[in-house]
Amino acid sequence: MGPNGPKTEQLIVPERLERGEPLTEEQAVVLALWNNAAFYEQLVELDLTRADLVQAGLLPNPEFVYYWPAANKPFKYLIDFPIESLWLRPLRMKATAAENERASARLTQLALDLIRDTRQAYADLQLARDRVRVSERAVQLREDILKLAEARLKAGDASELEASTARIDALQARQDLTRTGYEIPVARERLRNLTGLSAVTVELVPDAAVFDPHVGTPLDELVAEAVATRPDAAAADHAARAAVERLRVARLGWVRFLGLLDATSGRVTGHEFSPALRMTVPIFNRNQGGIARAQAELDQLERRKVTVYNQIVQDVRTAHARYQQARAELDLLKNKTRPEVEATIKRARAAFEKGGVTYLLVLETNRQLIDTYAREAQLFADLRRAWAELERSVGRKLSSPGRDSVGSEKPSP
Repeated sequence: MGPNGPKTEQLIVPERLERGEPLTEEQAVVLALWNNAAFYEQLVELDLTRADLVQAGLLPNPEFVYYWPAANKPFKYLIDFPIESLWLRPLRMKATAAENERASARLTQLALDLIRDTRQAYADLQLARDRVRVSERAVQLREDILKLAEARLKAGDASELEASTARIDALQARQDLTRTGYEIPVARERLRNLTGLSAVTVELVPDAAVFDPHVGTPLDELVAEAVATRPDAAAADHAARAAVERLRVARLGWVRFLGLLDATSGRVTGHEFSPALRMTVPIFNRNQGGIARAQAELDQLERRKVTVYNQIVQDVRTAHARYQQARAELDLLKNKTRPEVEATIKRARAAFEKGGVTYLLVLETNRQLIDTYAREAQLFADLRRAWAELERSVGRKLSSPGRDSVGSEKPSP
């Protein structure tokens, strides 16, 4: 990495983005998994645990000691080898293998989190663009009302106050359009950061693909599946299994049991061998503190499994409830609220042109229509965010029975 950031040749930049074509949600996810620097940083943990696994499988080298002869002192040399390493090696390998599996499961969970974050950032960018369209629609509607008010003022059918109120309302609509216009670059930069394209000057424009997910699996089945298959649950299991092996090592690893081959000048060959043993006498220190710490770590990790279980259940149920909330409110708005508001504003504008109602009634129905469009855009974004969270909570991509998970209509503006 140079002073100007990561090397761009290591990044994936689709040609369609360089041509200015829209970015799909699936492409954004692939870009994030390939380009995201923070995710690559976490990948190094796998290398660390694999290195620990290699180290745990190595036996210690034997040691050689040589004593030079001196006057009235024979020469002597010996070779020693820690015999306890032969039975400790399998225990250490089991512990480090479980740690490696924990790191792999944790990395998988981090990938799910990154996918969720990318999809939600994609939804935020779409929401920002939808809000701009709603604001543009508001400007158009209120300028039309302003023209009608000025025409009625010239005809003597409206007061100067009504025309002034319409003019102020049109200016406020333009003010809202200016504010919402700056939400797009903020949302775009967050998505650019997650997809690792901060150093690449390409425009990120979400595509116009429709989105209408439906859950076909009962909630209890989703919860049971998530508890059984979520990577963070597997990581908690592997961490507890590693703690069990570390406890066994703590109970046995403090004992030193050396096998010796000793040679010294003798009467026959001048360097006669004899075996010997050297071992720890467990009088004062039997690694009581190390054993207690290993036991406490095991207890902590066993309790963490329960914590992770409860968190998974909460994640799935909460995400499912938020999905149902967004789904139900969006369906109600599209099927009942929006058609009623659109019909009302048409009647109000027609009556206003004929002088049958005041401008205040037209203004109120106009605001209701804009609020409906803005709420619809927000609900589409909420639905996308809730669906991304639900799939992350379950740990897999969900699809509706008999249909794709996408396919409906976009907000009207």
